Amino acid sequence: MNARVSATAAVLAGLALIFFPLLALAAKLVFPGWMLVLAIWSSWMLLPGYIVQIVVAANGLLRRNGVLRRAAGGWRAIIAAWVTSIGILGVGFFLIDGGDDGRAESAMTVVLGLTGSVQAGDVSMMLALISGFLWLAGWVWLVVEWIIQLVLARQVRTLA
Repeated sequence: MNARVSATAAVLAGLALIFFPLLALAAKLVFPGWMLVLAIWSSWMLLPGYIVQIVVAANGLLRRNGVLRRAAGGWRAIIAAWVTSIGILGVGFFLIDGGDDGRAESAMTVVLGLTGSVQAGDVSMMLALISGFLWLAGWVWLVVEWIIQLVLARQVRTLA
């Protein structure tokens, strides 16, 4: 296996880091409710993480000489980028949301026509919890990989 990542894999992972959170928001808008309101209220916590994600994507993956594209262990960052991107998309698709009318659905239950099904709601929420864990764990993993590669690149420049 080649230690360096291909340009195509890096660009696709970088684009996923930028656009999958937006797709997750669009999926959440299929059945908005109080969880979406809480996400908007807590955007002061979510937005900095998304900005870091965009910086990692732009500087590490989308640039021709991005640190994650030329790193020997760059494939780990690609995997972490996909884990966090799929995780956030899963949260947006599976998270149960509802309003004051007592109805609670997710994009999954609406798309599959399973509105009102308690079992489908339970499965959807379980998948949302798993996706949430993957989203956060993948994000931390990605940022750690990026920092490691930045430090290694700086050491190489210092020695040269």
